[in-house]
Amino acid sequence: MGLKDLCVSFYTQKCQHACSFCILPTRSSRLPVPLKSITRQIDWMFNRYKDEIETFQQLSVGNEGSILDEKRFYPDAMNYLVKRAQAMTRLKVLSLETRPEYLKKRLLEEMVRKTNADIVDTTVGFETQDDRIRNAILGKNMQRSLLEEKIRLLGRLGVRLTSYVMLKPGPLMTEEEGIREALATVDYLQAHCQRAHTALVIYLSPTYIARGSPLAGVMRRVGYRPPKIQSVLKTIIEITRRGIAVYTGLWCENLAEDKGDFSGRDDYDPRIRNVVKEFNKTQDFSLVEPYKENIEETVRDDARSKASH
Repeated sequence: MGLKDLCVSFYTQKCQHACSFCILPTRSSRLPVPLKSITRQIDWMFNRYKDEIETFQQLSVGNEGSILDEKRFYPDAMNYLVKRAQAMTRLKVLSLETRPEYLKKRLLEEMVRKTNADIVDTTVGFETQDDRIRNAILGKNMQRSLLEEKIRLLGRLGVRLTSYVMLKPGPLMTEEEGIREALATVDYLQAHCQRAHTALVIYLSPTYIARGSPLAGVMRRVGYRPPKIQSVLKTIIEITRRGIAVYTGLWCENLAEDKGDFSGRDDYDPRIRNVVKEFNKTQDFSLVEPYKENIEETVRDDARSKASH
């Protein structure tokens, strides 16, 4: 969103949660990773980018799970990271990817106090407001009541929420249903954040079929098709009309099955991906306006073809 971002995923013990659509824990350690190893990773990062470290405006940190899980990313490691980040003299945003369980008042107050960033951001994978899809299908095991409690905490501390919202998360969804669900999730988050005076950013995640994930087999059996890039753009337009900042994940990190994401569809239009990529950087709504009529018809065509089938 217009900021030069240094994004890093630290190698730590794998996430203890087993979401059915996710295979990121397979890239993490089965055993605890020692503090010394994590601090070496921090040093490597700052040494690798030492010549441009003062030019970064955002530092986004994760560990294929929850960076605020103190059993996996230790408090001493976080303190060391924040201390080394003082070298990032233009830092505007410190973004921390985590589940809501780890959003603790003490820890967040320390982040706000110690960082030189203007904004502390917490990025949470809420995914969808549909409780059945989120918990029974995606396996998130994440309750609304907990998220709502943490949104109120963030508002009191002046910490921003970025929420992942999945586009077309249900294996049986049409394009239109997927878009409606994403927007219902955005509306739910916006309502609670406005009530708590919590700043909100949406990270739109086009669903892909993760190779080897438990949900992949279900998706194949029911003939799931990943969302179209046209649906991505339509959802962005609707979110922007709500006055919410939004950016979109456009890469599956080589984790998708063959033709398991939007780029593998026959109707994939790389020009629209490029437009979304530029919008991610600029938030310039005029970039997407020329495509509005075309994408509306494309999404309606998909719904009609599924109904006739």
